[in-house]
Parts: sequence; C-alpha cells; structure tokens
Amino acid sequence: MAIWMTALKIIPWGDVLESAPHIVKAAKHLFSATKTDASGFAEAPNSSAGDGFANADKLNKRVRLLETRIVELSDEQKSSTELIKSLAEQNALIVEAIEVFRVRVKILLIACILLVSVLAGLVFWLMMSK
Repeated sequence: MAIWMTALKIIPWGDVLESAPHIVKAAKHLFSATKTDASGFAEAPNSSAGDGFANADKLNKRVRLLETRIVELSDEQKSSTELIKSLAEQNALIVEAIEVFRVRVKILLIACILLVSVLAGLVFWLMMSK
C-alpha cells in the first residue's frame, strides 16, 4: 500500500491535469459519435411489395446509409486510435517520471544516511573532546 501511495505522490500531476481536458474532450466526442441513431439500418426491404422500383429505392437508401455508417465508423476508429496513442504517451511519461523519482529517492536516502553518519560522528567527537 505504501508503494502505491508513494507512486501516486511522485506522478507529475501538473502534466496529467494539463492533458486531461484534451482526453475528456476526445472521449466525449468518441462516445457521442457511437450513440448515433442507426434506425435506418434495422429496416429490411419488404419483398412482398409489388413495385420493384420501391424496393430498389429502399435498397439504394439502405446502401447509402450503410456507406455513411462505414465512414462514421472509420472516423471513430481514427479518433479511438488517437486517444489510445495519447493515453499510451501519457503512460510512458508517468513511467519515466516514476523512474526518475525512484533514482532521486535512492540518492536522497544515501545522502540522509551519510548525513546521519556524519552527525553521529560529530556528536561522538564532541562527547570525547569534553
């Protein structure tokens, strides 16, 4: 548990917060695009109708709707790819920052140990010189 708390403390939250609005905007756009009404796709052509032109018109309309939906899905896929790329880049930055902080903590730990050793030696020297 302490490791997670330490990791959360050393994350560059400024960078994360700076990028958050862009990610939220992209996610909202992505989810709103997926909620488009596809009621035109559910209609099956009525084969019992006697007029062949009406069936052909319905089929043409359905093909146009399907082509439009394919373009929309392609755009959504591109948006998803960009969002995933952005998240992966931010993940890499967080991992890099954690590694930098891990090294800094080691250096500070060594420095603290050295300072405590010097202080202990100084206290011992002062006690012996009296």
